[in-house]
Amino acid sequence: MNAIVSVFLLLSALGLPLLLAFPALHTHLPRPIHMALLPAVMLVFIPVDLAIELPWFWQGAGLGLDALSRWWLAMSVVVWGVGAAFFPTPAKRNIYNPQTSLLLLFMVGQIGAVLATDMMVFFSFTTLMSYSCIGLLLAHGDEATRRAGRIYLVLLILADILLFEAMMMATATTQYLDFATLAKAMTLSKSSSFYLSMVIVGIALKVGVWPLHRWLSLSYYSVRPAMALLLWLGPVATGLLCGLRWLPLGELAAPMAGAVLIAIGFATILYAMLSVLWVQWKQRLICVFFISTGGVVIGLGMGLIEPALWNQYGGSAHVIVASLGWGLALMTARLEWFKDRGETSASSNENLTELTIERWFDAFIRWGRWMGNETLPELRASWFARWKRFWQKRGWQNAFDTGEYFLQRWSIATTLLLLLVLVILVLLLLDAM
Repeated sequence: MNAIVSVFLLLSALGLPLLLAFPALHTHLPRPIHMALLPAVMLVFIPVDLAIELPWFWQGAGLGLDALSRWWLAMSVVVWGVGAAFFPTPAKRNIYNPQTSLLLLFMVGQIGAVLATDMMVFFSFTTLMSYSCIGLLLAHGDEATRRAGRIYLVLLILADILLFEAMMMATATTQYLDFATLAKAMTLSKSSSFYLSMVIVGIALKVGVWPLHRWLSLSYYSVRPAMALLLWLGPVATGLLCGLRWLPLGELAAPMAGAVLIAIGFATILYAMLSVLWVQWKQRLICVFFISTGGVVIGLGMGLIEPALWNQYGGSAHVIVASLGWGLALMTARLEWFKDRGETSASSNENLTELTIERWFDAFIRWGRWMGNETLPELRASWFARWKRFWQKRGWQNAFDTGEYFLQRWSIATTLLLLLVLVILVLLLLDAM
């Protein structure tokens, strides 16, 4: 393919979302996130490897797309399409939403990390992606989500320090930081074990595996499923891509580091399986995110323990991760669709009973409204008339009863008065005699 076309396609995949991140542009567009995704969609369907060099940025730096990174880009396109479809947007066109700008910067960093061909460009784009993710978490209205953003900020600073130091160690061995050269050069380094330790700890801080999962748990359980899917694609899946590209898989046998990764992966899966027992059914998709992450981490550990096995089957790791992303996107879209329509079915007997009672109660109210207001209006009017006449009769009866009571009291008083008059007359007659 023509070099000019390659440069245009690769740069437009990053330049268009970066351009639309300005509020003056995306506030006038109906779906700016989907529009920013169009160049990446075109790259997925072009069956040609593309590459450009960026010598002004770093020696050997560049962007490119090969058969393996195309799987990651295809997964990213699907996940971004699903996440943006259910992302809350302002009701009117010209209203500025700061989360849209942060989400577009998030997209630039994530897609740029997929297209990066060397470690320096990859590190730069993942840094942009991570801090945009922190901005999204801090801009959320929920306190738990903001707390997750603050925790992730601390972990991200530590991870960037460790990974930057690992890059500085790599520059002492080779001046080129492309992935293939870096993996081979680190096998000849005397400090390869220390280098591996720094890279593994840095990736673990970024990905949020157990026991560094606290910020992920807080954010996953507080945001919508679509936003949780984007959080999995960004810090988690891109962190796993960092492990696939940064670790010397298939080049160096590191049984201790591999065993640590396998233990972390199994612990993450066990944590997710135990979490299913106490989380709500709507949050069980989050457990699937953790299980997927733990499975990929176990695969990385196996690659460090058995380099020959990784050389034979390592290429399928990209396909497996892409398939996981598509499956999670499909599950998220289905959950969001049912959530918007209010047709989600309960998974436990309590939720099922509550939903059944609520449905019967709503049906009874609708039936009563239909019977009283629409079906039998004349009967309702006659019933109100009879009820009114009944209260009128009741009022007159009370009035008569009260009058009779007072009349009964007055008859006694009259009798006493007559007796008093008779007594006075008798006394007067006796006095006259």
